[in-house]
Amino acid sequence: MSILRPLSVLFVIVSCVSFGQAQVKGKPDFSGVWKFDRSKSTASEIGKRDVPLKIVYKDPELRITRTFERNGQPVERDFIYYTDGRGETNMATMLITSEPGRVKPEDIDKEIVKSRTTWQSDKVVTRASKRNLTGGHVLEYDIVDEWKISSDGKTLTQTSRLVFQSDPTGRSVVVPANRADDKRVFSLVSK
Repeated sequence: MSILRPLSVLFVIVSCVSFGQAQVKGKPDFSGVWKFDRSKSTASEIGKRDVPLKIVYKDPELRITRTFERNGQPVERDFIYYTDGRGETNMATMLITSEPGRVKPEDIDKEIVKSRTTWQSDKVVTRASKRNLTGGHVLEYDIVDEWKISSDGKTLTQTSRLVFQSDPTGRSVVVPANRADDKRVFSLVSK
């Protein structure tokens, strides 16, 4: 009986240490350099083609660095999100317009988006509400971005969804078409 008691104490200590480690490791680490994988994605990359996405995650700050091209030169932009839900303000990464051929990169640089970011289970979810005048009509919509890491930590998937709000007056002649979510898949290059 004296041997069983030290073993049970040892078991309890090991269990507590393991449980404590599981709690610390509960949130995936998004940090790393990630390369866009066209073959697994349903949407084009945001930013300059073939330039990796850089992410630094120090809870609650999630910093995503994207490289864009402006006047033929690469320009890095940081997008900072707070996973504790406090809210953030960043430049837009997309615009809805009725004249896509007339949109210049500088137009997107002027667009500011306010959002809130939280953990939902094992993924980070960012929600932003937008209101645009498009083709003479007001469109109100939410942009929902979900970021999730594969169980092996080598694949990052960003899913973007537009959720259009209905016109409470019922006078809108604009009926947005349902569209599939945009999916961007990235492979880990380095930690």
